[in-house]
Amino acid sequence: MLRLWRVLVLLALGVGVGMVLFSGACVAPILFKTPEILDPHNAGVLMGRIFVRGNYLLNVLAGVLVLDALVLWAVHKSGLLFFHLAGAALIGLFSFYYTPYILNAQATNTTTSPQFLAMHAQSETLFKALLVLLCLSFIWRALLRPKRGV
Repeated sequence: MLRLWRVLVLLALGVGVGMVLFSGACVAPILFKTPEILDPHNAGVLMGRIFVRGNYLLNVLAGVLVLDALVLWAVHKSGLLFFHLAGAALIGLFSFYYTPYILNAQATNTTTSPQFLAMHAQSETLFKALLVLLCLSFIWRALLRPKRGV
């Protein structure tokens, strides 16, 4: 049973890394560099909708990371606990703080204000840090020698 849990955690981490990488590195540049198709406001609205959907996956991943941190702490006393909990915290910040702020700014047409630009830059930095943490969690979890099946 615990081996199945390990596989599910690695799968969830892989989905999380894929979502962060694809939305941040593939989708966003395409949407914002096609002015002949979409103006910047509509590109931002579309990107916001993509992030709202992606946040569902990321929030599930955050729950899995917290549960796995508890399992690993009980079995290994592993330092992976930090990476998992930090990743879950960054997901929470992105989902429940930055995304609503950005969506609200889009709804009120304040996306050119200095406050919005600062928050957007912070959210981009957070997303990059999340990618690094999720990659480290995946690698560490994949290489961790199983004890008692975990």
